[in-house]
Amino acid sequence: MSKLPNSWSETVLADIALIEMGLSPDSRSYNSEGKGLPFFQGKAEFQAVFPKIRKWCSEPTKIVDIGDILLSIRAPVGPTNITPEKSCIGRGLAGIRAETDVNQAYLYYFFKNIEPWLSEQGTGSTFAAISGQFVRDIICPVAPAAEQSRIIAKLEELLTDLDAG
Repeated sequence: MSKLPNSWSETVLADIALIEMGLSPDSRSYNSEGKGLPFFQGKAEFQAVFPKIRKWCSEPTKIVDIGDILLSIRAPVGPTNITPEKSCIGRGLAGIRAETDVNQAYLYYFFKNIEPWLSEQGTGSTFAAISGQFVRDIICPVAPAAEQSRIIAKLEELLTDLDAG
């Protein structure tokens, strides 16, 4: 990583975020009738920002909250989305929620920025994947709170301009 401004710091993700590694529930609990929580298994449900709900789970194992970052950790590694509501996640995803003094939107944009790098980090003979330990050890640059807010505002302004174009 390049040299950070003096007021910034670097830390591992586990020190600034709660990380929930997905675990697929029993397939008998899957349904398409809306019973239980929305269930996301991986990148296949991802859209631009929020995943498309295609199935539900009546016996969820691993749960993420509204606004949590969904990180695809296998086949493919790297893509991200945001949880639209409390949901169940399967083994192809990790849920990430900023803690301490880190803004959730700042962390989301950090993950969007490192998607290409993450996509090169997967290992495995059948399909590429990254481990929970790898996710916990990702080095994150942390700007002061006011700078995080300025970064978020500028990115959202630029993305709005891009969408308008």
